[in-house]
Amino acid sequence: MVKVLMVGNDSSVKGGITSVITQMLSHDWVADGVEMKFIPTYIEANNFKKIIFFEKAYSKIKTEIKTNKPDVVHIHMSYKGSFTRKFLIHKLCRNNGIPDIIHLHGSEFKKWYDSSNQKKQKEIRTLLKEASAFIVLGEKWNKVIKEIEPTTNTVVVNNTVHIPEETVKWAEPLNILFLGVLIKRKGVSDLLKATKLLKDDLGNNKFKIIIAGSGAEEENLKNEFEELKIDDVVNFVGWTDGEKKQKLLRECQMLVLPSYNEGLPIAILEAMSYGMPIVATDVGDISSAVIDGDNGYLVDPGDVKQLTNAIKKLINIDEFTKLSVGSKSICYNNFSDSLYFKRLLDLYQARWCCNEK
Repeated sequence: MVKVLMVGNDSSVKGGITSVITQMLSHDWVADGVEMKFIPTYIEANNFKKIIFFEKAYSKIKTEIKTNKPDVVHIHMSYKGSFTRKFLIHKLCRNNGIPDIIHLHGSEFKKWYDSSNQKKQKEIRTLLKEASAFIVLGEKWNKVIKEIEPTTNTVVVNNTVHIPEETVKWAEPLNILFLGVLIKRKGVSDLLKATKLLKDDLGNNKFKIIIAGSGAEEENLKNEFEELKIDDVVNFVGWTDGEKKQKLLRECQMLVLPSYNEGLPIAILEAMSYGMPIVATDVGDISSAVIDGDNGYLVDPGDVKQLTNAIKKLINIDEFTKLSVGSKSICYNNFSDSLYFKRLLDLYQARWCCNEK
């Protein structure tokens, strides 16, 4: 058995990283010859509680490394505070001769690196050089990391999703879904502005916008949608997960994600798994999943007119049907969970030694 210790967000934390961790923990690793153990290192709370939670987690990780001696430690990381916590865990692994796999999820990692001081940038490059393997979510992110530190042992492992038998069907009005955390970089304000233009052009019977999420921008967005007078076509349904999210995915026909920064969002893959066409911005590695004209449309971040026109194209049964078939096909061919878990298993079985780096 390969012993793997995985660390990352607690299940209570909202967002894509938690979704990835949940997927991984639900996999039958024993059948693959892997003994998987998970220790959460982060919760959403005030700074004091976050620090206490991490200190306790660090102590547990230290004990696990000393007593159980895992073959590899799989570390989920984004940026800022996440980097600081995971850099400490990386050093703990290195000092004890345990290989570590850093799994990057931070959509603004490059932006954060560029804005960091020289001391922090040196720490970041040190982590990139020393990590036994550094997982990136696509070829664009592979290029970004190599530009920061060319010696990084990057491994491209796209996010994945379980593909259900169901496929969404055309309906009127068309239910258009946004699924994610309500923060500025997700571009939800642009979606509301586009909704206003669509309503003025098409009326309020052709489509409905469903915003599933919560976050720091929620109050501002609700104020904006009231000012735009689009309450008859927009519905804020709050954060959704589990069966509630699956029900929502079955009931909607299109996903819109107008983000300014991303990796490869799980929300896009989840929507594609149900055969939804996608309208998204061409940022991060979204273009590896959304092929313009095949299963959706890619637009420039912040361009409300482009966003409006792309959504409008899909409020047409023939276009919807063609791109729906494309989404399901691309998901089967490129993002099935069987391919994903085989890739991870290969990494776990590689058994790098930190001292060789």
